[in-house]
Parts: sequence; C-alpha cells; structure tokens
Amino acid sequence: MVGLGARAQTTDPLGDLLESVTKPSALGDAPLQPANASHRLSDRDAGLLRQAIEAARRANVNGARDAIAQIGDPLARKTATWVLVDCDADAVGFYEVDKARTELAGWPRAPRRQAAAERLIETSGKTPQQTLDWFAGSEPATAQGAMALAAAYRGLGRTADATALIKHWWRDKSFEADTQRTMLARFGDALTADDHAHRADVLLYGSQGPAAREMIPLLAADQQEAARARLALRAEARDASELTAALPSELAQSPGVAFERAAFMRRKGMDVLALGQLPYFPHEVTSADQGDRIWDERKHLMLAAIHDGDARAAYMAVADTGLTSGSSGADAEFAAGWIALCKLHEPAKAAQHFAALEKIGTSPVTRGRAFYWEGRAADARGDKAAADAFYGQAAQYSTTFYGMLASEKIGRRLTLASDPIITPQARSAFEDSDPIAATRLLYDYGERDLYKVFVLNLDDIQTTVEDEAQLVDLARGYGDMELSMKVARAAAQHGFILPQRAYPMREAPDGGAAEPALVLAITRQESSFDPNVRSGVGARGMMQLMPSTAKILAKRIGVSYSPSQLDEPEYNMRLGASFLGQLVSQFSGSYVMAAAGYNAGPGRPTQWTQFCGDPRGGSTDPVDYIECIPFSETRNYVMRVMENMQVYRAKLAGGSIPITLSSDLKRGAYGAPITAQPTLADSGSPVGR
Repeated sequence: MVGLGARAQTTDPLGDLLESVTKPSALGDAPLQPANASHRLSDRDAGLLRQAIEAARRANVNGARDAIAQIGDPLARKTATWVLVDCDADAVGFYEVDKARTELAGWPRAPRRQAAAERLIETSGKTPQQTLDWFAGSEPATAQGAMALAAAYRGLGRTADATALIKHWWRDKSFEADTQRTMLARFGDALTADDHAHRADVLLYGSQGPAAREMIPLLAADQQEAARARLALRAEARDASELTAALPSELAQSPGVAFERAAFMRRKGMDVLALGQLPYFPHEVTSADQGDRIWDERKHLMLAAIHDGDARAAYMAVADTGLTSGSSGADAEFAAGWIALCKLHEPAKAAQHFAALEKIGTSPVTRGRAFYWEGRAADARGDKAAADAFYGQAAQYSTTFYGMLASEKIGRRLTLASDPIITPQARSAFEDSDPIAATRLLYDYGERDLYKVFVLNLDDIQTTVEDEAQLVDLARGYGDMELSMKVARAAAQHGFILPQRAYPMREAPDGGAAEPALVLAITRQESSFDPNVRSGVGARGMMQLMPSTAKILAKRIGVSYSPSQLDEPEYNMRLGASFLGQLVSQFSGSYVMAAAGYNAGPGRPTQWTQFCGDPRGGSTDPVDYIECIPFSETRNYVMRVMENMQVYRAKLAGGSIPITLSSDLKRGAYGAPITAQPTLADSGSPVGR
C-alpha cells in the first residue's frame, strides 16, 4: 500500500506458539542522576500538596482550594493550582481559571485553560467591550467562546462581525449536539438554509452522529431524504438500498450520497462498483473529520485497485482529493505521486504531486520523503541536475530513511554530529524554570502520571535543542528510558536532532544472520531499550517477547527459561536476536522482509510479494515494495528500522560510515525458496500485535 494503510491485524493461527513483540512503554535501565537536587518541601506542605491533588481528582473543588490556601511553598502552591484547574476548570469559575491562565503561562496544557476560560466567560459579568478586549483579536478555540464573542459583537452593534463568526463555526466546525442546540437558539436568525445544508453535509461525514441527525429537520424535504439515505448506508441499515433508490437522480449522484454508497459497496466486497462512484466524490473538504474519512475511503479503494492490478483506477482513487493539508493531504499527494511515477510511468504528473507534498509537509520525515521523490521524478524525466538538487535538499534530513537514500545518491557519508553541549547558564535557566521544577516535584512526591504529563507536554513547547536535550536527560535521570525516547523522537519531529541521546547503545548479542546494528535497530523500535516494558497482550522486555515464544526460543538455542528472565536485558536480547536471525535466514537474507515479519507476522511479507513484487535483488525496487506494504504501522516500522540500522552502524564504527541503505534494502536471494521454519511461517502475527 501507499500513503496510509490499515493497522496490522493480529490474528495468529498458531496462537501462543508464535506471539512475540509489541509496543513500548515504561521505565528503562542505566539511569542517570538528576542534574540538580530536587525541590524539597516541608512535611506539612508535602501533605497539603497531596491533599490538594487528591481533592482535585475527586472534583472536590472547595477541598482543593482549602489545601492550596494553606501551602506555604510557592512552587507547590502553583503546582496544586495547575492540577485543580486542569482537573476541574468548569467547576472552578471564570476568574480563577483566567488567573491561572495568566500565572501559569508556559506550563503544560495551556490550551485546556484557554478553552475552560472561554466556556466560562459568559458567567463573568464582563461587558461586551471587556469580552472583546479579553479575546484580543484571537479566534475563539471553542464553540462557547465563539458564542461569547458573537454576543459581544452584537452588544457593540457589530452585527456583521457576529454573523460572520457564527456562520464560520456553524458551517465548518464539529461540536456536540447540546452546544449545537444552544447556538441555533441564540443565533439561528443569522443562519440560512444553505448554512444548515452545509453543516449537515459536514457532520454526516464525521463522528457527531446525534448532531447530524438533529440537523435533518432543518433541511429541505429532498435534502432530508438524502441525509437519511446517507445515514442508512453508513449504518448498513436494512432499508439503505430502498432509501437510496428512491432519491432523484441529482441527489443519488450527489457527493455525500455517492461517497456513502461507495463505502457501503466496498465493505460488501463490490470494489469495482465502488470505484465507479469516484467521479461523484466531494472535491472540496472543509473539516478535519470530513477529510480524514474521505481519505480513509479513497485509500481503501486505491488498495483494492492495486491488488487488482489496475494502476489507473488506483491513481483516480487518490488524485484530485481536495485534501490540501494535514496528514491526510500529505498521504494523498504521496500516494498519487508514487502511483503516477512507479505504476503509470508518468514522471511529470508525479512531480506535481510530490511538489504538493513538499508544501504540505512540516516534519523532517515528510520533507525528506517529498524531496527524495521529487528527485526520483526528475531522474525519470532525464533531468539529472534537478534530481541532484532535490536529493541535496532531502539529504539535509540525514537521519531519516529518505534523507539517507538521497545522501547515498549524491555520495554523502552518514556522519553523526555531537549532541549540544549544555552550558552552565543553559542548565541553570532550564532547572530554574517553574514548569521544570514542578515536573521534578511531582516525580519526587509520587505523582508519576502527572510527571509524565508534564514531560510530554513540555516537549511541545521547548524552543532550543539544548532544552530538548535537557528534557531527555531529565526523564533518563529518573530511569524513565521510554519517556526519554519519546521526547527525543518528538524533538526530531520539531527539527531538533539529538544523534547521541536518541540512539541508546548497548552490546548486541549474536543474532546469527542479523548483524548487531540490526538487532539494536529492532530493539530501539520495540522498547526504546527499556527492559521493564510490558505490552497489553503480555510481551515483555527489550525485544518484546511473549513468554510462550521465548520458551520455544530458549529451548531452540539451549538456554534455561523462566518468565522472570525476560525482564533481564541481556537474556531478552539474546532470545530476541536469535528470533530475528531466524527471520533473516527465513527470508533468504532480506532485512526488509525480516523487519516486516517481526512486526506483522512472518507469513505476510511473502504474501505481499504477490502484488508488491519481491524486494530481494530482483526487478522490484525495494523502496516500492516498502511503500506498497498495506499496513501503515508495518511500513513505518520497516523504514524506521532500516534508518536506525544505518545510525547504529555509524555509532559502532566511531561516528561515520558510507551509506549503503540502497544495497541493504535489496539484500536476499531473489526467487530463493523460503527456508522451512514451521514455527515462523504462519500468516498471522508472531510478534504479539
């Protein structure tokens, strides 16, 4: 598959025989010491802090207030206030929330405080001018805020401004049915039949079912029939076909009805008929919910066409979608470009889509992907100078999959930079900030869940690579390897690359056919090197082994077994490396297929060769194989593992290597029979997913 795909399914016919690896979470080994001594409270203040937090959790606002008022330590008092407002803002009252909004600027979850204040502002007694001044020219973040501002506009005689604001929220925003009723009662005189039709159309695509149904009586009679038919098709109601057949032809072919009919047909296995509805699909998207659902359906139709070998239909499914922003827009433009270039061999058309992807993309991964494929399209047109220029731009993102492929094309080595040196001044500024001090306070006094909330939200507002590095160190200093790696990964998405902190090192056990760098790459992806991780289905440790799988592996390599040993890093990695090596051998040396099998199940990579081609050194470009993987989780996993492996090779070699990613992707004997491995060859997931 291309773009976004369905998540990997986890049916496993061999049950407990082959379950193994899932997702990371929890605490890590080799903790560092905190940079500074933590903030210490008196026993009295420590008790009051706990009392305030517990009261806030129970929605006991007065109890929390009483405890906060008695806290002597300023930091503890601010921390308790943050918890109260974060938990119970609507019960606290406008002025208390608004004061916290100002005094806790720079603290985590500021948008929640803004939203709470907006919901409460009409209880504040503010005059219309005071309300207008409070918003200070900013657009409201909530429907309640929009109504408050519109009422203020009306109170000041600015009727046109009030009407424009309400129309914008009514037409383009999704919110729950009770708020919808309130807005209609207060501002219905500003809304037209066209506004109601537009809102109903948007809601019928999204998840606000009650709100959508309440819109139907506001529509014209024929529009009501179309809306009921759409709801019936979506619910697969018994009368869905009857309601649809009764529609006049212009409504039967309207975008909303055509979309739901296609989705209905596709779910019933009528892919060809569903593809026939594409010309009638909407080409203008006005809300995120609408866009996500339209992309999800187009993606399914694209996959069906690719499986049937109809590249032209696959392209039609993902071209001209009306999606111009966000992850859905990026995925749609990439999918259209990839099909145009690799399936239809139309590089000029592909280049247009990759250029659109470049404009949409903001993360290093997406921008590297866009520039690389713009280079591929230029290469296909015979314009080497343009191709090299695009590859040079992609190579700026040197630790990403496509940045590495681009670097290799223009002869650049992978050379890992050092992480930033934290100066005493930078460390003091970081540690002296109230939000960081509060983070440490929450950890030290047992509020580990709130501590994690602080770390993850503070990551979004750090403005320098030095502060991101120190936030990684803070979490790692408490032994929280998984959390520290979340921060490091998020920092990379913000453009702050930490090559040393983001790629932890430890000695890799013998993986047989799997080299040490691949073992480390898989471990980073599975657990972030956190030995205490346990998944929801029971997978454990560094390489996320299910106990049943581990028992088989231990017997196979001749070592003792007990479930508790899976929490020991060396033991877990020894078994996991053995399993990974078996997968590499099973796939005749292919690292791509081994990584895919580790994530999605050993049977699936071979199944995918039927419509994606074989990546092992034959006629299929292995990059095309990866982009064709129908599970987005697995596709992303394979790319991350292969890029991780290059970084770990560089670290093992002292920091710099020639990039060999393209040849690594082609590893394996093309057309070689799959090695018989009865316990590793089922079509389901062997890895606990």
